[in-house]
Amino acid sequence: MKKTTKAIATIYLIDELKHHNEELMYQYGNSEKYRFLYFNSEHHFLEDIRKNPPPPNEPGILIFVVNRHLNIDSPVKEVTNLLHKLNTISHGIEVIITTTQKTPETERKLKEAGVLAVVIDNENALLRIDNLIKGTISKHTIWKKRKASKLAFRILVLYLFLSLLFLIAAYFLLPDYF
Repeated sequence: MKKTTKAIATIYLIDELKHHNEELMYQYGNSEKYRFLYFNSEHHFLEDIRKNPPPPNEPGILIFVVNRHLNIDSPVKEVTNLLHKLNTISHGIEVIITTTQKTPETERKLKEAGVLAVVIDNENALLRIDNLIKGTISKHTIWKKRKASKLAFRILVLYLFLSLLFLIAAYFLLPDYF
């Protein structure tokens, strides 16, 4: 009997020039653990998110390859507008920006807007993206386990409280047994 695994993350890629498409498709596209979707424009991505929102119980990661220089205010505003539109449609999607040039000022502005990371597009970019994806999945898994453990702890406290109430009631109602 073949064991089927459920996708643990949805990875979106917006890359106009298909710069990272092949490498990321090779790494994440054939796996049963990830759902990998490629878009060549922001418009197609937002259209697809409106039609098919990601499941709320699994992490969504957007890798946005910005082929323009981010040292001008206009592309930063473009990315900020994309983040605003994305947050109105679907919450919880982590955004990773890759660019050929970044400055501390643009990185600060983008992180304030809600970007998880800004990665310089060089030979180490795919390794950093892979680490960010796995870190996001780990963070989401830890959050789910913490939520489950809080529920279990509340049930245990409720059980102990009801047991104590039962013992107190039994002590007063049936003092011969104590």
